[in-house]
Amino acid sequence: MLLKLLNCFAGLSLPHAHLNKKKKKAYLQPAPLLEQKARELLQPYAPTLASKVTVYWNQRLKTTAGLALYANWEINLNPAVAAISRADVERILRHELAHLLAYHRSGRRKIAPHGKEWREACLHLGIPKEKATHRLPLKRQVQRRNFFYCCPSCQGILARVHAPRRAIACLKCCRQYAQGKYDQRFRYELTQ
Repeated sequence: MLLKLLNCFAGLSLPHAHLNKKKKKAYLQPAPLLEQKARELLQPYAPTLASKVTVYWNQRLKTTAGLALYANWEINLNPAVAAISRADVERILRHELAHLLAYHRSGRRKIAPHGKEWREACLHLGIPKEKATHRLPLKRQVQRRNFFYCCPSCQGILARVHAPRRAIACLKCCRQYAQGKYDQRFRYELTQ
């Protein structure tokens, strides 16, 4: 069923000229119809970007709906989204295109992933009220917190998956009593 849906969205898996330059990973499947749609959406705003963008189905994505990779102007989509709805696939494609468009427009300037540049790009791509995260029914991975720390001042609890490699302090207390700078008085203590 999922493979049928992927083929519906991906169209024919035609060899692309850019794939000959470097070998793609086996878990990436080209999505030529979505790539064509992406190029059509980008053409009015960034013609040079439109000619570079590539779209793939990424079998490794589990909880992430989509991923924009700036280094090679690539979008990876989770194939499980195709099983949910066609509208969600298009919305996620536009969301990820907005990341690439915002990055392309900013040049070398560093921008926030879901900042004002991204929101402006979303507006141009037809998703004006897009949220930073999705609410799709994708399987979520929950990591167990093994390390619990307590602030000696406010008794606030910090749960961590990994033990910190350096001394850490309670941000709330440091901001309130030490002008936001690290203060030994508010160093977290390991609890059992």
